[in-house]
Amino acid sequence: MKNFFYSLSVAFLIFFVIDFIFGNKIIKILYDKKIILSEEKRLSEIKKKREDEKKYRIKNEIYHHNLKPNIKTKSIWGNKEYNTCTDENGFRQNCEVKNTTEKNLILIGDSFVEGIGLEYEETFAGMLSKKLNYGVYNMGVSSYSPVIYKKKIFHFIEKGLKTKNVLVFVDISDIDDEANNYFECEKKVCGKKAFGDNSEKKIKKIKKDFPLFDLLKLSVKNIKRAINPKIYIYRKDFTRSNWTFVDETKNIKLGIINSVNHMNELYHFLNKKNISLSVAVYPHPGQIIYDQKDSKQVKIWKNFCANKCKYFINYFPIFFNELDSSKPKKIIDKYYIKNDIHFNYAGNLVIYEKLKNYIFD
Repeated sequence: MKNFFYSLSVAFLIFFVIDFIFGNKIIKILYDKKIILSEEKRLSEIKKKREDEKKYRIKNEIYHHNLKPNIKTKSIWGNKEYNTCTDENGFRQNCEVKNTTEKNLILIGDSFVEGIGLEYEETFAGMLSKKLNYGVYNMGVSSYSPVIYKKKIFHFIEKGLKTKNVLVFVDISDIDDEANNYFECEKKVCGKKAFGDNSEKKIKKIKKDFPLFDLLKLSVKNIKRAINPKIYIYRKDFTRSNWTFVDETKNIKLGIINSVNHMNELYHFLNKKNISLSVAVYPHPGQIIYDQKDSKQVKIWKNFCANKCKYFINYFPIFFNELDSSKPKKIIDKYYIKNDIHFNYAGNLVIYEKLKNYIFD
């Protein structure tokens, strides 16, 4: 045993001597030969991808932000690369199918409706457009909320867009956005922070004295994060989702009031135009873990829809009924993108299978 520790000590000593004398040269060779990617290079590539996203996720003077019209581009979500195509209005659509001039349904929501992270034909909006006999205008874009739903629909219908029905997928995160991120000002939507604003990650510098040892520590840390990531979006204190199962604060109450008020204005506008309004609700992973089937989200929008909506479409029971036979984690793994709050293909298929039974023609 003594010989083992002696040999180990000698090996460590040799490693640190080599590291101290030749470490920086070895690191440079590894970077130059592209055997490993430097942290600076890795973060530079992340920054470039963000800048590429900003080229087609553009500001809008009336309803805050939109997708750029008439694009066919590669999008990035996490490690997933997928295609995004839009029509002349900036509405996402199938890259191979051209729009008709008039459609029966406006579909709007945030990133869930846009179908972030998926090819369009894998999203419920894409399935709906392809498999049913009526057309769909998909106005959904990441980070939307009721004030934007309202302003965007007002804008396009007043411009002459023809439709018979509007279906709003109200997201759990809308309450946080309505309380903290978006507000109406001078007949447009303003934001408390600029759209697309991303804080830059600090670069982990490789130390000069023992660079190989520092690189080894950084690699081990990254491997541990990959194997067991810290998924803050599934925590009980994740404020984007937790308002439905925590005590109501002034901030939460403000978000609810603003959301309902904007949706009421949308209803009255559509009603005067003889256009029907429907509302759909669905859970985030946080609801499946901590909430109940008869969630506050369900109660608010079911109450709102009384005598207003053509349909109130509640997806909570579909996911919560599986809790009788499966644990929350299994349900989340089955229906949501890994370590994410958005639906995967299976989750989108669930949304479509229920939605196809409703008549919007």
